Amino acid sequence: MTKRKVIFVFLFLFAPSHAAFSYGDTTTHPALTSEIADFYNLNFDKNLTVEEKEWIIQGSMEEDTPPRRINHFLDP
Repeated sequence: MTKRKVIFVFLFLFAPSHAAFSYGDTTTHPALTSEIADFYNLNFDKNLTVEEKEWIIQGSMEEDTPPRRINHFLDP
């Protein structure tokens, strides 16, 4: 094996692995939903009210609670 392959195998087998999470169901989804609602308000005549925006954000957070998250990526 070449030196590069040996280093790769060593790192793959012996390097400490820690879980990395880039998605938070209470941070990422609500932030994306808020931006989408703002984008909607900028581009369409019928704007969402603050209350409607909060409902949509709450719904996006509830989408990730069991058992709803099972259908999250459902594409019938």
